[in-house]
Amino acid sequence: MAPEATGVAQSTVHVRLAAGILALNRFTMTLQNKRMPVAQIKVNGGAKRTSIELGLDCPQETARRYAVLLENMEDVEELRFADPTPDGRRRSSIDYDGRRFRLVENSGTGEVGPGTVFDYRQDGDVVSAAYEGGGVRFGALVATADDGGNLDVRYGHVNASGGLMTGECRSTPEVLTDGRLRLHEEWRWTSGDRSSGRSVVEEIGD
Repeated sequence: MAPEATGVAQSTVHVRLAAGILALNRFTMTLQNKRMPVAQIKVNGGAKRTSIELGLDCPQETARRYAVLLENMEDVEELRFADPTPDGRRRSSIDYDGRRFRLVENSGTGEVGPGTVFDYRQDGDVVSAAYEGGGVRFGALVATADDGGNLDVRYGHVNASGGLMTGECRSTPEVLTDGRLRLHEEWRWTSGDRSSGRSVVEEIGD
């Protein structure tokens, strides 16, 4: 172990790779060949790309030197450092950042339709998304993610009639065999008729 090592991840790097097992193999071989001080690694494989959360057992200044090597890899599409996580904040086991979802099914009083597309972003345990289409002119949601990736959501949108609708939702993730995510949602309007329902959205693949 290097003299500066502490045995835990001092610096966290988020990496987006090109899709495919070959790209992932090349990435992990680089970690081994360069003897990078990897304390932890989480891999989420999607249809279009692979997201990796890499915990390095070294100060961020040293980690940035390793990051230069990784950024120069052909398979690396994006690399960024995670902000230090303040006390009381969680890290989710599911990485939603950069994923896009489309509705599969919805209850009768729901306004989201098959043409609605959700673009997700994530920073630590804070998840957000913009969505539009399928009867929604524009919408936005904000959520917190627990350790298992479950989302506690608040959302609002302008519908096709110009009405402003708000609601809350609990989303439970399911990882499909091809690495995509399916979200099982239980929602309730906090405006309008205040009805409740269930919906399912799936990550958009190739």
